[in-house]
Order: sequence, then structure tokens, then C-alpha cells
Amino acid sequence: MKTLQEIRKEHICKVLEKTHWDLKEASTILEISEDVLLKEINSAGITKVKVSHQK
Repeated sequence: MKTLQEIRKEHICKVLEKTHWDLKEASTILEISEDVLLKEINSAGITKVKVSHQK
């Protein structure tokens, strides 16, 4: 079973991929501020390479 943190990370990755890493658009979809999104990206270790390879 996946943890809530893993599910959240996957969701953020999918949104980032869908928006082509447009942080403003992604934060709007996720209903969080860009600052919070950046903190989530950094704390989860999300990178463009990881997002493009995650399916």
C-alpha cells in the first residue's frame, strides 16, 4: 500500500508533466501557492528527469 506522501508525490509529478512544468498553472490545478509547490517539489526530490520517466 502506498503512503499518502507517495500518492501526493505521484499526483504532483502528473500535474507537472501535464503542465510542462509551468509552476503557475500547476499550482492553480493543485490549489496551492507556487511557494508551497516549490517546497513540495524540493522536499519530495522531484526533478524533471524523474517526472518524464515516471508513468
